[in-house]
Amino acid sequence: MAAPRSPTTSKTGYIKDAHGRKVTQLDPVRLHLLNQRFIIPAETLRSMTDQIMPNARRQRLLQVLSAALGLTVVVGGNLIYFTCFSTWKGFDPVNVTIYVVQVAVIFSGPALALRAAKTKYASRVASVMLEHRHCPHCGYDIRNLPANPADGSTTCPECGCAWVLGAAEG
Repeated sequence: MAAPRSPTTSKTGYIKDAHGRKVTQLDPVRLHLLNQRFIIPAETLRSMTDQIMPNARRQRLLQVLSAALGLTVVVGGNLIYFTCFSTWKGFDPVNVTIYVVQVAVIFSGPALALRAAKTKYASRVASVMLEHRHCPHCGYDIRNLPANPADGSTTCPECGCAWVLGAAEG
């Protein structure tokens, strides 16, 4: 039985199991970064993390720094514009509308890219976890469990999710 964990720190996104049920996904990279090695053994967790995201700690730091830089550029640019170049004389509906549209366009591109990246990341995490024979939902070791002859899926005894494992047994 897996040890209890905080759902806010160890789960990410939703995936579908072999029976089409929508379930939350465990994130081994977060577990590794937060030193939560009681769900999956440390060596296996490190191997999964290296397969999913090599140099995870450095990449996480770069993500935080790039978000801070982006926020600084947007806020700083607006402050410079409004203090040096703007002839602000109150609320002008046309200028406010233009400004709102610009902000929406600026933030919609990264939001769409983030959503696509999260989908790709979730499928990568699930495939690596199944390759290491751990349930992508709860992290339970499903290595030596029998497959259902009807559909070829292996059901996790811990959470009840079904997964189709590859041909090679690990």
